[in-house]
Amino acid sequence: MKAIPDHPEKAYAEALAEGRPEAPVLNQLISFKKALYRRDLEEARALLPKETPFTGELSKFLDDLKEERLEPWLSSGPAFLRAEAWVRKGAHLAEAGEKEAAREAFERALALDPRHPRAIVNLGNLELEAGRVEAAILRYQEALKIDEELADAHHNLAAAYKKKGDIDRMVRHLKRAQRLLLYPPRESRGRRGGVAPIYTRFWFWFLLAAAVYFFLRGAG
Repeated sequence: MKAIPDHPEKAYAEALAEGRPEAPVLNQLISFKKALYRRDLEEARALLPKETPFTGELSKFLDDLKEERLEPWLSSGPAFLRAEAWVRKGAHLAEAGEKEAAREAFERALALDPRHPRAIVNLGNLELEAGRVEAAILRYQEALKIDEELADAHHNLAAAYKKKGDIDRMVRHLKRAQRLLLYPPRESRGRRGGVAPIYTRFWFWFLLAAAVYFFLRGAG
């Protein structure tokens, strides 16, 4: 395997079914992609497949993301890297107030990878900003079906439920978002599971209470 596949999940399934030796590397590439899509560049770097023909390309991609050098990756490279570049491009456009251009960027990302959860979340954000709360909620729920540990989706779903006045659901998703921010899912270091130290749990509840307070204060 000399090139990065456009869709690592499909490539892994085929390699596994055929008993090809590259299956473990492809499985690691899936974990890399998941960390990348969660915006955890530190975790993505830790999950870089080692000593492969494409390790250098993936490392350069991470370097470019860190420096916001997106343009070279919008039209070249495997589909899932291009999708991530388009999502980040769309986020910059949205922040600049160019909503339609941002929507087009997110849709281009989904054309490359229909299961990019942040592209879906960002389309939900555009719906929420336009006052289409139910449409936004559907987008956030769609993203969580792909990655239930995506903090952005939980946080923004909480904001949508706040607008609806559904405080129970708001608190539930805000709590999940805060926990994921404090304990990012990191497969490379065995951080799943385990018991959090007491001081960390204290800060979790303090931050959650503060977040709920400001969410409610901003209602209306």
